[in-house]
Amino acid sequence: MVDGQFSDLETYVVVERYKQDSSIAYELSDEDLQRLLNVMGELEPIIDAINVRNGASVEQRARDIGCSPEDFTVWDEDDGEIIQVEELEYAASLPWDPCN
Repeated sequence: MVDGQFSDLETYVVVERYKQDSSIAYELSDEDLQRLLNVMGELEPIIDAINVRNGASVEQRARDIGCSPEDFTVWDEDDGEIIQVEELEYAASLPWDPCN
């Protein structure tokens, strides 16, 4: 294999994609998330993606990665409004389009 720590090419590919952009964790299949967890460990984006997939509350997600539930809101400086977690989750659920 390309790298001795990887047992298969699929694992290698998902890890390399994650290293380039950790937000891909939210769009991975259960199997790929497990591969990523096995290789990379319990990193915040991986744990949070698992929680999102399992329907965890914002409070549970915050506890599991050691932050505040308010950290899941974003201030939109253009509109002067807070973007809600649901909006962020929806945006994360959209398929990645490299052309946009």
